[in-house]
Amino acid sequence: MLSVNTVAEIEFELREEIGQEGRNSKVFRSFDQALDAELVIKRVNKNSVADADALFDEARLLYKSTHPYVVPINYACQDNDFIYLAMPYFPDGSLAQLMEQRFLTVREIIKFTCQFVSGLHNIHSKGLIHFDIKPDNILLSHRGEALLSDFGLAKHTNSLGLARPNQMYVKQQPPECFSANEYTTAFDVYQVGLTLYRMCVGNEEFNRQFMSYVVADTFDRARFANALRSEAFPNRTAYPEHIPEKLKQTITKCLKSSPDNRFTAVLEITNALSSIDEKLLDWQFELNGNQKKWSKEFNGAIKYIAIDNGNSIAKRVPSTGKETNINQYCINNIGVRDLKRFFKI
Repeated sequence: MLSVNTVAEIEFELREEIGQEGRNSKVFRSFDQALDAELVIKRVNKNSVADADALFDEARLLYKSTHPYVVPINYACQDNDFIYLAMPYFPDGSLAQLMEQRFLTVREIIKFTCQFVSGLHNIHSKGLIHFDIKPDNILLSHRGEALLSDFGLAKHTNSLGLARPNQMYVKQQPPECFSANEYTTAFDVYQVGLTLYRMCVGNEEFNRQFMSYVVADTFDRARFANALRSEAFPNRTAYPEHIPEKLKQTITKCLKSSPDNRFTAVLEITNALSSIDEKLLDWQFELNGNQKKWSKEFNGAIKYIAIDNGNSIAKRVPSTGKETNINQYCINNIGVRDLKRFFKI
């Protein structure tokens, strides 16, 4: 007769700590000898909750959320002190890490959003709210695809479509967090919009805005709440000039103060992004001190425009031969209209 439960050993080596998710868990690059594979192990302290079995909730949610754009779980196990969740190791890291290296092109922003939002739609269809969507929790596969990860705050909705996470991170809170105790999938829609916003303006600008609510090492919660309700945070006018209007409009709708005024389903976000002008997709933006620069490959050459203190230099750099000025865009005090015309030539 088969036993009800079988207990077996799993052996892995924790090689390098690569992250910390709250006070009670750490993330390690690890190696599983039996699988001959590098993995990521999330180690959760059992002392962090009264019911240690509840720490397996994230593993259960990941297992139930199998989807091409959701990070899968390999296995879950425990010892006397910790719960261990094993997931694939993605050497390219997270979307946040890529954003630390450079600004994303509009094409990348749209591609990555459509991918992880597809995974998010899948978990919404199973009655779950993620509650923790941010660039750190979007991992990049070896194929360069954006996969949604970290279901540590995810919760099942009740019969009214409502749920509440055990905790929230203030940078990502939508306005309703200051007036309600339970939330709908509109919470995730807001966080998708905030992630899109961060992809457009960069983490440095986003963090600069957030830190303006910290005075003398004290976070001004009341002022921050008012800024969310009035839609003053994040700053809807801080976009680099190449960001298309349709992308900005999509973000604005995601970030509406009232949940009822946001997209009703996350797939509506991908539909809204589908018709952005092709000529605006591939500009690579750089910011070096006061200088802004945009470059793009075009018919075997590189076109670029650099602006410093309002004065612009525009050039065409062929793969062979001499670079030439694009004289009509070498302008003192160049205006936004001229710059946007340059993006479309």
